[in-house]
Amino acid sequence: MRLAKLLLISLFLAACAGQNSGGGREAPPCDDCRSGEVPNFDVKVNKAYREQANETLALDSGALIGVLPALNVIATSPENCDYCHSFSESAVEFDFAAKEDSVLTAWFPGSEKVLLFPGSRVPERDSAEFWNAFANLREIPLNENKELKSFFKKLGHRYKVRYLAFASFIEVSLKDKKTFDWESEWSLWDAQKGELLFWNYQNLTAKSKNSAPVDRGWAGCAGW
Repeated sequence: MRLAKLLLISLFLAACAGQNSGGGREAPPCDDCRSGEVPNFDVKVNKAYREQANETLALDSGALIGVLPALNVIATSPENCDYCHSFSESAVEFDFAAKEDSVLTAWFPGSEKVLLFPGSRVPERDSAEFWNAFANLREIPLNENKELKSFFKKLGHRYKVRYLAFASFIEVSLKDKKTFDWESEWSLWDAQKGELLFWNYQNLTAKSKNSAPVDRGWAGCAGW
């Protein structure tokens, strides 16, 4: 858990340093960087799918949870943007990780979470298996991906974690000062059995109803 917190802190600092992937430039943080009025979003759900392996799922609240970094994070914004300097892949992943942490804490109140492969630095012994396992995510449904299930069982045994959580992808596109599009896929696995427990896909458009620019709160709109 301490390792996960350290990564989140580093991602937060990177976000507030003024990174902007969409415009390919950097801008200095303003006085209200990630502070001040909180956006009040009006959310339009374009597509949303949620599957749970068992509606009466019994989770071991004392088991160790392994959290993988998001495999693919994409953040785009207008070229001429004077309000989204804190918007970046790091900022998006930071907010998503905060949401993920709150969900896992609610589901596993007595569990400890550990971040596997911090910064996507996959250990050499896991590297080939890691990329092979995730190579066909777009073509093969998660619950039918035998290679992924086998890899998760190995990870669970190797790192002594019972559950594994990860985001296949997170893509956020800032349209204007008040509007952004969000798309993500997130899943939770029983690593001991190599079974998919929970799967969530979100595709939505969010618009701030007040004067606050949409430079934070991305994950808060993607309700699981």
